[in-house]
Amino acid sequence: MDLTQGTEAEKNNRAKKMMLWFGIISLIMSFMGWTSAFIVSSSREDWLKDFQLPNAFIVSTVVIVISSLTFMLAKRALKANNRTMVTIWLLATLVLGIIFIVNQFIGFQEIIDLGYNFTGPTS
Repeated sequence: MDLTQGTEAEKNNRAKKMMLWFGIISLIMSFMGWTSAFIVSSSREDWLKDFQLPNAFIVSTVVIVISSLTFMLAKRALKANNRTMVTIWLLATLVLGIIFIVNQFIGFQEIIDLGYNFTGPTS
């Protein structure tokens, strides 16, 4: 089938599907690169042996999962045409997103305060 044939909706759907596959493949390649870097770096002598992740990152993980749930509830309320609940769930999602960002800053600041740097010769 020629990619230029079909209705506008069919062409848009094909383009969206292609972009989705492009995104998925890009994410897989990124994670493969990060995994490779982790494996190579973990064999170094100065690799982190007793490093413990700050609790702010655990809180961030819980918050972002709850945020995903509130967003799904907002979507469900929108399909049910319940505008009040859509607003409430989206505001909850926004607040949880802000809490997530704040916790990320706190977590990375704790790592820096422990003496671990993200740039430079000691990174």
